Amino acid sequence: MRILLILFFLSFQIAAQEAGDVDYIFTSLQKANERPEVVYHLNLSKSKIKMFPVGLEKFKNLKTLDLSKNKISLLPAEIGKLNGLEELILSRNKIVILPPQIAKLKQLEILDLSRNDVKVIPKEIGELVALEKFNLWSNNVHQVNEAISKLVNLKELELQGMLISDEMKQKIAEWLPNTEIQFSGGCGCGF
Repeated sequence: MRILLILFFLSFQIAAQEAGDVDYIFTSLQKANERPEVVYHLNLSKSKIKMFPVGLEKFKNLKTLDLSKNKISLLPAEIGKLNGLEELILSRNKIVILPPQIAKLKQLEILDLSRNDVKVIPKEIGELVALEKFNLWSNNVHQVNEAISKLVNLKELELQGMLISDEMKQKIAEWLPNTEIQFSGGCGCGF
């Protein structure tokens, strides 16, 4: 009986994948490459990836990309080719710089960069007008560009675990009056 249930589940999963089920989550780049047109969600979390995967732009319907808990240090300019993305999860990597091409992700609603080594939030971040949730928890950001004020749809901004001056915190709060912002306690630092 147990074997029959497992076989039923597997056949259902394969049928959903082949039919282009928009809720199906691919967890293998190899499997995703077999039918790129039906890839909506790609989860490569904990895959020991050291470089951002090449060729993701072939997944024209990709909405969610999870590359969390890997060892990626560089986001290439090609990130801008994933212009249909709505959710990008890059937490727990080694990312230091966000390329200007991130501005091309106009449909992005969730950006999770928590637990990386990001130092600067580029002005191009202000062009992500659909962004609703931006998680930068535990990075090395000291300054935030005023362009962040253009994120009029931003509901949540996570800035805990960083040494941000009280003056900078006040500016951010003024720039984003309708956003729930999470800060750590005051650092008294003069960055």
